[in-house]
Amino acid sequence: MAGGLLGIATSGLMAAQRGLATTGHNIANVNTDGYSRQRTEQVERLPSFTGAGFVGNGVDVASITRSYDSFLNAQLRSSLSAHGELETYHGMASQVDNFIADPDASLSPSLQSFFNSVQDVVNDPTSIAARRVMLTEGETLVQRLNTLNGRMDELRSQVNQSLSTNIDEINGLARGIASLNERIVVAYNQAGKPPNDLLDQRDLLTEQLAQKVGTSLFEQKDGSLNVFIGSGQALVMGSTANQLSLQNSTYDPNQKDIAITAGGSVAVVVTTAISGGEIGGLLRFGSEVLDPAQNALGRIAAGLAATFNAQHSLGSDLNGNAGADFFSDVTNAAIGQYSWFGRQTNSGNAILSVAFDNSAGNGSSDLTASDYRLDYDGANYTLTRLSDNTQFNNATGAFAIDGLAIGIGGGAVAAGDSFLIRPFRRVAGDLSVSLTDPREIAAAGSPFAGPGDNTNARALAQLQTLPSLLGGKASYQDAYNEIVGDVGTLTHAADIDSTAQKQLLDHARQARDSVSGVNLDEEAANLLRYQQAYQAAAQLIPALNSMFDALIGAIRR
Repeated sequence: MAGGLLGIATSGLMAAQRGLATTGHNIANVNTDGYSRQRTEQVERLPSFTGAGFVGNGVDVASITRSYDSFLNAQLRSSLSAHGELETYHGMASQVDNFIADPDASLSPSLQSFFNSVQDVVNDPTSIAARRVMLTEGETLVQRLNTLNGRMDELRSQVNQSLSTNIDEINGLARGIASLNERIVVAYNQAGKPPNDLLDQRDLLTEQLAQKVGTSLFEQKDGSLNVFIGSGQALVMGSTANQLSLQNSTYDPNQKDIAITAGGSVAVVVTTAISGGEIGGLLRFGSEVLDPAQNALGRIAAGLAATFNAQHSLGSDLNGNAGADFFSDVTNAAIGQYSWFGRQTNSGNAILSVAFDNSAGNGSSDLTASDYRLDYDGANYTLTRLSDNTQFNNATGAFAIDGLAIGIGGGAVAAGDSFLIRPFRRVAGDLSVSLTDPREIAAAGSPFAGPGDNTNARALAQLQTLPSLLGGKASYQDAYNEIVGDVGTLTHAADIDSTAQKQLLDHARQARDSVSGVNLDEEAANLLRYQQAYQAAAQLIPALNSMFDALIGAIRR
């Protein structure tokens, strides 16, 4: 009986001590990110049978468990991924919205000033000063187009830099998860109990990973966690972490693709499969905001140069010569030099010819802001308009589509060759004013009309409001307003969605913390409870000592 009492007292002391240690551990980690509250699970020992019935033998600590809800944690990761994507998307889109809609730094004031100077030439076609102002305002307009295009190029570089930084962080997190997987498996095998603190550390890494990219997690029987991204690409498998990398696109070296490498295998491009997190936001911004806006700006520059040059060529300058190009020529095949990219795996050496086609007289109005892809299967060519995936087919490779003339300009095409065509990506950045002498401005309708004739100058001024773009429905300013409106709408929608998702994230975090978070009031109560239990269990020992003393005293007598 004495041995039984000693065992009971010792078990009570040990159980209370474990409870105190666990409570203290909770209190110490109240501000530790990712920590889940722990608790001791106590079970009564099997009783011993006596003639009077079963007598208890004390208590055991069965395990120390963490307060964890897999559903709430999955919901939190999903919210982190969605919020990371929307916040990044909104932050980048806001930058474009700010500079294209700026009342002073946008295209609008330069466009208006330029046509005001054209009107001044209309009012006094013989004035060299007015003509010089028109050249200056033309250069200012071109510089504004160059600047806007340059800002978009800078944002593309910023996107690429952010992608690189995020990929480095993702690779580090993946290695951390793989390392913890290995330690967790060893701990399970050695102790047969869950290593709570290691599991918390791994959960924290998966939350940080979810902020970077959308993930899917699958826990294995041995306690390890497999992590997948995109449409099922394995990032972590047990103790092995695959690596993401940023590489040049197979078409455009200025465009970056995300690839994943497993072991020593060849990197597989997964850009289109990735969504969620900050990387998803960056990729969405590029495809939904930056690329369309820059293409649309290039379309305005191309339409402006093509229509203004065409009208200018119909007039006569002060020297009696026919009007030369006012802006740099965008209608010839020279644009093709930088507007197409052959896939790196192409086996042929074909050179594309890409030019703006005005053979029908309405080429500028037909221009879209889309990119195109030309594929050859050995017999037929397929031209795909990437904005809506509309396809055009023929056996010659010559296409007159959307105000563009596209064809094979030289070399040989091999079966399987593919080309990416971006007619407008560089136009706004490369546009310039060709004229340098104010006398070369063709204000007169003909060389016989006299120096005071302003017939052609009036026609040039009327181009400001002429619906020469977007299928003959929009002027230059209208087309620019469409860019501003589209970007503004996307930015505003992203702002609303980001705010709403932030609230959902807060709710998800609160729900998780209500289960896993440490409550200091509750821990204080547990501290007092275990302290009292320890003191009470300790009283059994002097009681047992008194029993031994009485027994020994009775024997001595």
